[in-house]
Formats: sequence, C-alpha cells, structure tokens
Amino acid sequence: MAEKGKEDLVSDIGSPGPFSVSTRVGIMMALLGSKRATFTELLLAVKTPKSSLNKNLGILEDSGFVKQRRGFLSAAGPRAIVEITPKGEEAIKKHLEVMRELADKFLGSKNTDPVNEGRSTQ
Repeated sequence: MAEKGKEDLVSDIGSPGPFSVSTRVGIMMALLGSKRATFTELLLAVKTPKSSLNKNLGILEDSGFVKQRRGFLSAAGPRAIVEITPKGEEAIKKHLEVMRELADKFLGSKNTDPVNEGRSTQ
C-alpha cells in the first residue's frame, strides 16, 4: 500500500492512478514548464493521436490537475487552451519525486552538482 499523501500518485496494484499512463505524464511535464499550452502544442509535445490526447486530458481534468478552456490567440484565432492547476503542479512534482526515489533505490544515486564537476550533492 502507498504512503499517506502519495496514494494519489502511486496506485495500489490493479488500480491505475492518474500517472499510470505515460501520455498523462508527458502532458503534465509539458505543462509544468509552460503552465499552459494549446491543444496543438500538446499534440506536438506528446506525439499522440488527437483522440488519445483528448481522452487523457479529460482524465487529468477530472482529477483536477488541468483546466481546459477556449481561448482566442491573436493571429491563430480560437484555440483550446490547457492550463496546469496548482493541484496538478504539486501532483506531478510529487510523482517525479517518487520516480527519482525509485531510480535512486534501484540504480544508485547519481545526482551530481554540475558546478562541482561530478562531486555528489548528497
């Protein structure tokens, strides 16, 4: 069973969580840096069919991780805009933290500080 506070991110066996699909992780990673993107920008970033992107955005929206709205971009006209929510930002950061912990556990910690040229930061 997952730790308290991580149950939304790392599911029990047989119960898929919101980040159990790589497309959703890719969407959230794309939005983490930019805070918002058009549907078309996400299509290019995640490289998935429109139907898959639409379905996965719906799941993320139902989880409260993204908001979708119609917007108007000056030269481009009306567009679907997707924004990461504060809840979504926190969730993807926690997910990445869990993935880093797992990688460190199984692969060994290789976190280095580039300023100190390879000396371990831990």
